[in-house]
Amino acid sequence: MLDVSSARVVRCVVHRVGNRLREEGCELSHQEVRGTAELHGTLLRHYLAPLAKTGEEFELYHESDIALNAIRQFSSRIFSENDDFINLTQNIAKQLYAASVHPSVAAGEFIAILFHDVRIQGEPHFALGLYKIEQRETFLDVEKTGNSLNLVELSGIPVSNIQKGALILDNSFGVHVKESSGQQTKYWAEAFLKARPIQTEKSTAKLAAQFVKQVCSRIDVEAGVSLRRDLVDVFSANETLSFRDVEEVSERYLDRDAVSRLTHQLEEQSGFSSLATSAIDSAALTRQARNVLRQYPLGEGIGITISNPKARLDKCTISKTARGYRAIIDIDVETGE
Repeated sequence: MLDVSSARVVRCVVHRVGNRLREEGCELSHQEVRGTAELHGTLLRHYLAPLAKTGEEFELYHESDIALNAIRQFSSRIFSENDDFINLTQNIAKQLYAASVHPSVAAGEFIAILFHDVRIQGEPHFALGLYKIEQRETFLDVEKTGNSLNLVELSGIPVSNIQKGALILDNSFGVHVKESSGQQTKYWAEAFLKARPIQTEKSTAKLAAQFVKQVCSRIDVEAGVSLRRDLVDVFSANETLSFRDVEEVSERYLDRDAVSRLTHQLEEQSGFSSLATSAIDSAALTRQARNVLRQYPLGEGIGITISNPKARLDKCTISKTARGYRAIIDIDVETGE
């Protein structure tokens, strides 16, 4: 876990990076941002803390030699050669431009921030934050003209969420990556950073949630109700479980070969090996799979959602009628003593 309570902003620069496919080019700054204490506080709260706390763990890599990973090389020099910060971030911006060849990639501001005193096991470290802003937000301000107050519409960079962000650590060159929903494209982590996920209990839980969703989509409604009930029982009874435990519950409702194929597909997609023996934090898996476990499809485009965490659908019988469906549903609700 990263401790950013004592972190501070050392350097910050903004460049503008376009879409290479559309030949939009780059606008490179030659001066650092003249930050105030208030601005630095905003960057620490909204740009550093979310990456440190909720960013997914990745590692920089290269197929033949890690020394050929451009982002690793540039960030390594930034950590050791602070005086060349502007030039090195310009090179990183050019690297981002080279990776921006998908039609959906929008031009936007590229922000590089050097943080210090990010604590890892109590020791202070440098960390390099890289951010891409592709969408602006409209907000209102009040302007005084004579004796009147007027509303003025302005456009600015949102701080409420990180659209694309990466935090590179100087001790191991591990990377914490975060992308806002609806903005994910492969170019940020795969093409630009050239980073791949690290297998942790958290990342394994995310894959297990995908696995549960795919299994539920392959079985009928009544089997889906039973599977969800059995999974909730297993998750709640164990603080830690293995991916194989989730497979075994799923095999009660889906053919073992089909379950094995789903696991193999997830291994290939993630690059993780031996998923079956991987440990999973039950609480993390429950959070990741919450939507799947609480949404029950009853028919084509028809379903129910149980939002009460103490309630679960225990039995569901569906039959077709001349005008649609008839459902008989039993819902169990836990009662406090």
